[in-house]
Amino acid sequence: MRILFAALVFCVSFAVDAQNAIFRTYKEYVDSTGVPVQGVIDVVPRMGRFVVTYKKDGSQECISCKKVWGFRYNNILFRIEPEGDLPVRLMSHGAVYYWENGFAHLHMQHDSTEASSFEYGRAAYLSKTIQSAIVPASFKTGDTSSASAKFRDANPAYASMISCIGEGSELDSVRQCVVEYEVDVEEGKASMP
Repeated sequence: MRILFAALVFCVSFAVDAQNAIFRTYKEYVDSTGVPVQGVIDVVPRMGRFVVTYKKDGSQECISCKKVWGFRYNNILFRIEPEGDLPVRLMSHGAVYYWENGFAHLHMQHDSTEASSFEYGRAAYLSKTIQSAIVPASFKTGDTSSASAKFRDANPAYASMISCIGEGSELDSVRQCVVEYEVDVEEGKASMP
């Protein structure tokens, strides 16, 4: 049961419209009124900032990540996290929203590979809802001022999962902590936040 649940949790993506699109706001995402995109979507550094690149009407376009809420590429939802204006990929959602480094997942999509390294950002992220703030899944002992610490303090229902994640140095371990928390919620051993 747990293996099946784990496989299901990490294969979930929003199956809205199959068309790739850029969403400047959460409302555009909800209303499916984003900018339709042809072909590949990428995020690249350009002149000291990150930009989303894509083709529209046959020409190459780019938009600053600061102006993008998220995008859908190959039926997978990516958002731009606020700490570094970097892409993150939605991996699962339930009692918590679990995200992973978007650069790595974009490279895997572009290269048709099962794994990829990344130069920017963190390996894993969490948020309470799809539109709420995304924070790194790294919870250092004694940290009281980071976005992750504020997330931990604001969401005591996540205490067991956050304790399990710790500093979040091993991606497989972070994934397992999220799965175990979701299973505990499903089985009534942990409460929803």
